[in-house]
Amino acid sequence: MTDRTRIETAAMSPDATDTRLVPPDALPCEPRKGDACGADQSSALSEIHIHTPGRYIVELSPTDRRMPFLRLNVRRPGHPDRVVYVPVTRRTSYLLKSREGGLVLRFDRSDVVAASARPLSIRDIGALLSRRRRHKRFQLPLGQGIVLQPLLHISGAEGRELARALGSLAGWGFGTASDNLQKTLLRHFDGPPAEAPERRPAVKPRIAVALHLHYPDLWPEFEALLATIGRPFHLILSLTQPDTALAQRVQARFPDAEVVVYDNRGRDVGPFIQLLREGRLDPFDLICKLHGKKSGPRGPRMVLGDIWRQASAFDLIGSRDMVDRIIAEFERSPETQMIGSRRFRLPNEWKGEKAAWGENRAMVLNLLETMGMPSSSRLDFFAGTMFWVRRGALEPLMRLDLPLAIFPEEASQQDGTLQHALERVLGMICTKISGIAWDDDMTPDSREADPIG
Repeated sequence: MTDRTRIETAAMSPDATDTRLVPPDALPCEPRKGDACGADQSSALSEIHIHTPGRYIVELSPTDRRMPFLRLNVRRPGHPDRVVYVPVTRRTSYLLKSREGGLVLRFDRSDVVAASARPLSIRDIGALLSRRRRHKRFQLPLGQGIVLQPLLHISGAEGRELARALGSLAGWGFGTASDNLQKTLLRHFDGPPAEAPERRPAVKPRIAVALHLHYPDLWPEFEALLATIGRPFHLILSLTQPDTALAQRVQARFPDAEVVVYDNRGRDVGPFIQLLREGRLDPFDLICKLHGKKSGPRGPRMVLGDIWRQASAFDLIGSRDMVDRIIAEFERSPETQMIGSRRFRLPNEWKGEKAAWGENRAMVLNLLETMGMPSSSRLDFFAGTMFWVRRGALEPLMRLDLPLAIFPEEASQQDGTLQHALERVLGMICTKISGIAWDDDMTPDSREADPIG
């Protein structure tokens, strides 16, 4: 027999309503006449039914999860289903505004511990008015005249922390309802899209993947992505602490991999420069530079680093087809020297030139002059230093002679260090760089270098 449960609206007092999960044997087969909302839970899905137009408070308690988002399927009469990913903490409230009835909100049953909905009360309105603008920043359109607003600022300390993280993401073009964020979450939760028919480039370049992991716990994530590349490559993994168990695991999966250890200086950039100085990258035509970016050790703060890292990695090595497209672009355009995620290419509409320079302009110009390239390239780079690059494009960096000791010790610096300056220089020394994304139609956003303004 099908397991059926409803969230039933019950009048608690003349001025308040509430909802509750009730067991199947306590319910009639059909919703009671006059119910505003109810829920139906099958063996696979939990559902909230909104029978009449209005405003509702929806409350969700998810199962434990690292990524603080929940997959929501929205069903409307006469419309195709729509999937959105909603921010969630251990208990999150939402304001649902709907101009139509017959709305069904569906969740994977394994994702939620509890889900409820009740009509908005006068008591709720008072709590919401003072934070109306804050809540509106995170609203998610679910259809014409239907909006879901996460009420993170009244969802406890965890909700407020998540709100700050989402605000930071929005500043990078990853607003809650944006394609950038929603498609990254789609890829995170649903896996890679179906592979396109194989289209191998004519050339077979020698490829190195330079992966820096300060956080070894991220290795399984990169291991899964690297397995999708589908062509020969040489892995060079740099760490900041010896880790024999990890080295054995890496070499069991990729037998020819090199594992090297450097002091924790210069974030991911310092070790990459050392690989270049030591000649480890010399045998290769193309290098894919990746690193395990994080923005916090735990909790909602982690979301910024997780989204940034995964969005970049999905765009660079998210599938065999993605890698083939990138290599084909290098083959098609010999003048292209670097390809990275268009989502993090600066300056852009979210981060203008002033923000993209940060506190680094003077040091960047000094480095360019030292390389014999005074003001030869405009500011154009991939924030986060993840990209594919031709080995030949890196040759000017050899003139800098930057041993690891010259990089500052790690102290959670936000800007203005040598590694931040080199982040910009890496793109600026290339004659042409291109931005790409896994959900693009593969029309690269290319720019050639021109003088700095």
